[in-house]
Amino acid sequence: MLFVYKSIRGNMMKPAFCSIVQRSVLGSLGALILSLGSGVVLAQEEQLEEITVTGSRIARDANLTGALPVQSVDSQEIQMSGEFSITDVVNDVPALLSSTSSESSIDSGFADGANVLSLRGLGASRTLVLVDGRRHVGGVQGSSAVDIGSIPSRLVERVEVLTGGASAIYGADAVTGVVNFIMKDNFEGFEVDASYGVSDHGDAAQTAITATWGTNFANDRGNIAISVDYRTDEGLTMGDRPGAQIGTGGDWVNPALRFQQGDIGAGTPLFAEYYNYNNTGLIHYGLPIPSAADFVADYNSAFGTSITQSDLSSAEMALIVQGATAPERAVHPEHTFPFTSGYGYIGAGNAFNWGGWDPDVAIDVNGNGTPDCQETFHGYNSTFGAASFGAVGGCWVVGPDGGLSVIEDGLVSGNFAGFGGTSYDVYREDWMSFLLPDDKVTVNVMGNYDLTDSMSLFAEMKYVRSETDRELGSNSFWDLLYGAPDNPYLPDELKDVCIAAGGCSTTYDPVGFDSVNETVRETARAVIGLEGELNNGWAYELSANYGRYQENGNDTNHLIIDRFFAAIDAVIDPATGEAACRSSVDPTAPAMNTPFEIPSYEAGYFSFIPGDGQCQPLNIWAGREGINQTRDGANFATRGRWSALTIDQLVLAGFVTGDSSDYFELPAGPISFAAGFEYRDESSDAQFDPWERGVIPNGSAFPAGTMLSDHTGNSSLMFRPQLSTKNEYGQYDVTDVYLEASIPLLVDVPLARELTLDLAARSSNYSTIGQTTTWKANVIWAPINSMAFRGTFSEAVRAPNITELYGPTVGLNFRPDDPCDVNQINAIAEDNPQLAAQTQANCESVFATIGLDPTLGTGSYAFVDPLSASFGGLTGGNPDLLEEVAETSTVGLVIQPEAIEGLSLSVDYWDISIEGAISAVSSQNIVDGCYQGAALNEPFCALTGRNSDPLSAQFGGFNFLRQTTLNFAKVETDGVDVAIKWAFELGAHGFDVTVMGTSVDQINNYENPLLPDEANPELVEINRPEVAGNVFLNWYYGDLRVGWQTQYIGEMLYGGIEVETAETLYGRSVFRDAVLQHDLNASYVVNDNLMIYGGIKNVTGEMPWITENAFPHSPRGTFYFMGLNWSSGN
Repeated sequence: MLFVYKSIRGNMMKPAFCSIVQRSVLGSLGALILSLGSGVVLAQEEQLEEITVTGSRIARDANLTGALPVQSVDSQEIQMSGEFSITDVVNDVPALLSSTSSESSIDSGFADGANVLSLRGLGASRTLVLVDGRRHVGGVQGSSAVDIGSIPSRLVERVEVLTGGASAIYGADAVTGVVNFIMKDNFEGFEVDASYGVSDHGDAAQTAITATWGTNFANDRGNIAISVDYRTDEGLTMGDRPGAQIGTGGDWVNPALRFQQGDIGAGTPLFAEYYNYNNTGLIHYGLPIPSAADFVADYNSAFGTSITQSDLSSAEMALIVQGATAPERAVHPEHTFPFTSGYGYIGAGNAFNWGGWDPDVAIDVNGNGTPDCQETFHGYNSTFGAASFGAVGGCWVVGPDGGLSVIEDGLVSGNFAGFGGTSYDVYREDWMSFLLPDDKVTVNVMGNYDLTDSMSLFAEMKYVRSETDRELGSNSFWDLLYGAPDNPYLPDELKDVCIAAGGCSTTYDPVGFDSVNETVRETARAVIGLEGELNNGWAYELSANYGRYQENGNDTNHLIIDRFFAAIDAVIDPATGEAACRSSVDPTAPAMNTPFEIPSYEAGYFSFIPGDGQCQPLNIWAGREGINQTRDGANFATRGRWSALTIDQLVLAGFVTGDSSDYFELPAGPISFAAGFEYRDESSDAQFDPWERGVIPNGSAFPAGTMLSDHTGNSSLMFRPQLSTKNEYGQYDVTDVYLEASIPLLVDVPLARELTLDLAARSSNYSTIGQTTTWKANVIWAPINSMAFRGTFSEAVRAPNITELYGPTVGLNFRPDDPCDVNQINAIAEDNPQLAAQTQANCESVFATIGLDPTLGTGSYAFVDPLSASFGGLTGGNPDLLEEVAETSTVGLVIQPEAIEGLSLSVDYWDISIEGAISAVSSQNIVDGCYQGAALNEPFCALTGRNSDPLSAQFGGFNFLRQTTLNFAKVETDGVDVAIKWAFELGAHGFDVTVMGTSVDQINNYENPLLPDEANPELVEINRPEVAGNVFLNWYYGDLRVGWQTQYIGEMLYGGIEVETAETLYGRSVFRDAVLQHDLNASYVVNDNLMIYGGIKNVTGEMPWITENAFPHSPRGTFYFMGLNWSSGN
């Protein structure tokens, strides 16, 4: 698809997509598709001095056809969209659907508030972003990926999106294409644009104001303009939308496989008799639904009867059928670990000596006559009952005010899995965010000056500062923290039980420390250069471009692990009669740990010396109130944590463009060319808090300044202690030379209005990987005025970035589904019995090496994933990486039928195949790749580890995974883009209709080096629909304009679901139907100086899916906005 824009200029011509070619066109464009601009109609009498189109530096006739598909968005569309983030505007281009905006950054792996583009869903690192055709400093650690939130949207004249490999023209990273932001310039006068928007709930408000002033000087030989842009987004908190389930969904074992509350009652008399604690010691919900035969056998065994299946009621048989036919897994809202909470689940037992944990413990805090541990499944499951796990979680939940109550269950999925209930307070507090608040200030200064009639000086300076705050919620997680019998903070209701059991336990994901993250991003960029025309008409440009991106993160109230353990181990100091740390009263007291080391930690005193007077007691048994009452202990056990990222970029570039007319011409015309060079130096420096890196502080028994890992098995003084965090610095430079030629073969002959061959090549010399070469060839054939064919074939490259090469080995949390879980294997067996049998055999061989019997003594395979939390691992760079090479092709047709004035159509088929693709294989694909195959895949298996301690509750579960970046086999994707534009008039009324869409045939990753033809498909996974598109309708009448947009996104899966096993494991419930979003906007020109505009986004109030905070719709829902634009001058 090709959009066209006009630009009526004076003496000064603007650089556009890497070059300014005075009185000419950058790129090629056919007059037959001039109407593909977004509602822009070119009057015949206007002088068209410049049409800029991405794809080439060569000046060509504006009446010829473009070789590459370019989609565009102009300043009017940006303004009328009402979008706060320009990412949400440009991702209306279907190829950019998978981009990350400031809203969706909360769901992404990027920094809070980041805006990062991804073409074709192949990643930000393969999408080159330019500003006025020049590179822009990156905004992602160790990468050249640009945070486009630093580009002021009100100063953007248009955005051009070139889809297809363009490394030969624009250099590395342009594997999937180029997005070029072309900025306004030559501004005279004063302009103010102000807008405000708010949701139909009266929340999530956004405010933006931009002021721009510019003037000519030196008899109009120069121009300077200054623009200041301020915008603030209030964000959206959970308290703003009580009960909303936005982004709460997740994947667990299907609750339909177990009895839920209310299933057993009067209609299930045999179940009610058997699942009765007083009769059998079994609780009435939460346990797996048995088969009819198993239930009959168990019932007869328990009661000495001889019932048969025919004695089961219809309701009982319906539940049995449900349990036998339900998919193995499901996605529901309020995904949680139901044995913990934000203020603690308390268990009546000591997990170190197994004392207590009695389901009959005689505590009834709600006074209903039933022992509390028998009221709920997870309370019962915390005890050592007839069919419970034991020593996990507890029977009572602590409230924010310290009050104690019986826990409440939601849907039960397993011993460690569920949805909803009181445990969900870990993730659901009024102050937690659905959308992050953001404040941003941008200052731009632009200028140019004609040194002579044929030489101009241009310059630009920019500074952007944005701040995003996030309430972090839980700052850690702890299984079975120990409260000794002499701990003065134990709840009064439980003290006698705790004393009898030798202590009590709390499982605790603390949200009461009020941890907050502040992320400040600053971007500074300066460009200066010369452009002009030689005596023979050749044009040139020389430029220097320097940019710096800084990102500073500051978190409050992060736990220091050894101090936290010391502070919560409180006793009464006999000398004072007040609560004190045990280590202060008795400096020889051993350091604490959790019984099963969840999280992994080697106990000790590392940041202070016991008895030195620093430790203060901390009450974790009474909610937020307890923390506030022992604030000195909280201050001792926590501290702030910081991180700092600095990315620097220097680019020196120059080129010359012209043609051969002074020397020779072919029969169809002269050969046009562009030749140039580019030198680029990039560095990335990421620094992290010394406490997080495990640097021993002053006041420790260990030497200050040494590393914690030199003395213990821990790597960090903060949570998680065995995960490593290290500083990262990397730098590289590259020198490019390139040549581009446009060779006219035929022109204005029968069946060849135009036949042109474009060729380009680039040679790059990297300080990291050495020499690379890329090339491109375009063919353009227009047999008649109303039709043109175009084709592009190229080889594009991407060199590994700094983090991919030199990223330090650091700790990371992982939680893949275990492919050895019997439920996973059974689900696979339904569709692929052979693969299921192979997987089971591979699992059995691994389990044999650690002494685990996966039949659990039953004789039949019965292993169930025992993990109750994520586990630690490592990730890091790979200095042996090579460049990835992409073969890309595009073949298209452009038609403007002469019989229908104003109608244009373009269809383009595209194909991208990346060999040696650089990627970090996901944790799920690593564990699946290890076990799922004819034999164990040792390269993947070597990256994992399992718990080999038979005394551990997590015996056999994963306890380690190493993720690294590889040049894995390849990535393949292809599809078709379609664009239709029809602009017409009926009397005084103007109309235009634009339709643009994409249909993707495949997105396949080939990640297994031992099975290079084994595809990991991504099509229809989240952000990867098969079909997506937009329809734009505009009506113009005098000074009034009304627009309507409908976005269509095809069927996709919930987030986190792999398409290859989705239907087998989940059924159809995880496939989400295609969605539509409708937006309305309007504007009215009041007079020559004032325009008002406004609109409604998401007219029908569609909401995000339960697994996402901001996709496929904004959680704001219906959003109203209005604004005004006042200007004087041009």
